[in-house]
Order: sequence, then C-alpha cells, then structure tokens
Amino acid sequence: MIWILDWLKERRISDRRSFPTSLESKDRGLHYHAVVCYRWRLDPNSPVPRPLAPDALARHLLREELTSVASKYRLLDRAAAADAMNSTLSQELWDHERRIRVQGRVRIRVPKLTREVALRRAEEEEALRSAHARETVELELLLDRLADPVLGPVWWVSRYADLQFATGDPKQKVNSVLDAFKKLQETLHAARVDQTSDEKLLVRRKIEEVFSVIEDKETLSLALQVMNRTMEYLGIHRMGSNAAGFNGSGHNLEQERRAEF
Repeated sequence: MIWILDWLKERRISDRRSFPTSLESKDRGLHYHAVVCYRWRLDPNSPVPRPLAPDALARHLLREELTSVASKYRLLDRAAAADAMNSTLSQELWDHERRIRVQGRVRIRVPKLTREVALRRAEEEEALRSAHARETVELELLLDRLADPVLGPVWWVSRYADLQFATGDPKQKVNSVLDAFKKLQETLHAARVDQTSDEKLLVRRKIEEVFSVIEDKETLSLALQVMNRTMEYLGIHRMGSNAAGFNGSGHNLEQERRAEF
C-alpha cells in the first residue's frame, strides 16, 4: 500500500512540471531566457538505487542538454536555436545510470535589451570584417605592385623621393633605395617559392594516401589511368617509370600494372 502511494505521488509530481532557466548563446555573455516544461519517470527495473532527488536530477539533465545546444547558436538565431533544442528534447533523456527517463520541451525568448546588445555587436563585427577585407585587398594589390619588375622599382623610388633629394649625394641614396627594394623582392620571391613547395608536398602526400589504400589491382589500374589523364590535361608528363613510390612501397606502380597483362 505504501509503495502504491509513493508511486502515485511521483506520478503526480512528474506529470506537469516547468522551470525557468537562462541559456548562454554562442555570443559570449548573451543569454536566452527559457521556460522548460518536462516530465520524468523512474525506471522500476533499474538495478541501482533510486535517486534521492529525482526532480532535481531531471532539471539538471535538461539544463545540461539545452546548454550544450544553445552554445552553438547566435543569440539572434532564436528560431533555429529553439528548433534545435526541441529536436534534442524530442528524444528521451536518461541519466548516466539509467535510473530516470526525462521528456520535455522548451520555449525561449530574447529580452529587448539583450537583443539590442546583440544587434550592436553584430554591427561592430560586420564593420571589423569590412575593414579586414579592405585591408586584405590593399595588401594584395601592394604585393602585386612590389612583384611587378617594371612598376615595382618606380613605385619604390617614388615613395622615398623626399629621402633621395635631401641633403647628401642623391645617387648614393637612390642606390640604397634600389638595393633595399631588391632585397624585399628576393624575400617575397622566396616566400612564394616556399608556399608553392608546401602546396606540391601536400598534393604528393594526398596522392600517396590514395594509392596506399588501394589493394585491388583493377582499381589501381583505373586510378592510374585517371591520374594520367588528369596530368595530361594539366600539361604534365605521364606517370611512368618515374612514378615509383607513390604508394609508399617503393614499387613502380605502372610497371606492376603492365606486368599483369
């Protein structure tokens, strides 16, 4: 009889419950205001002891799950965040020991003052992105100018014209300016060569990864044909006797393919 009364009490408590909570969004310091409606059931077949505070445990599980989802969305994406949260809660939640099963749904809102702060942040971020993009374009144009063998030296000398025609020997100062420009061009050229080498090394590694996992001979033959067609399209010599070691084994893949016929 006592067990039945406890069961009825738990059922009454767990049927319709709700609690308010604050969920931090992806925007640091900005929170959704949420109201979570939920219900829970204890698993009578669980071998571990029943939780002493099942209602608090249920709320904790819901907060943990909703906090994880809310942190992935910007504050102004309220509708998408709400859909994601309720999609998560559409599946039953269990505690680690599977003693309690929790179901719920959530309603979230964004207070007016918080929304205004989020809008100001968004405007400031957009201004920063625009300034960064403008600076990037300016630097790219400057790089093109410095790499130009004709306009580059002219622009460089023009930039330091005041220094060249100050007191002293102009010829010596012009030579110094041009030497500095030559050194700058050599540095830029070396950087570009290093970048190209890194890209080629990356491509080679990717090719090696592809060939290293191919075990079927027919698939290997097809891969070689595709690779050769691609290289011909790019104006590169076909993979032949110089293609040894692409699969990391040190064997000549093309010769292996021909030996099969």
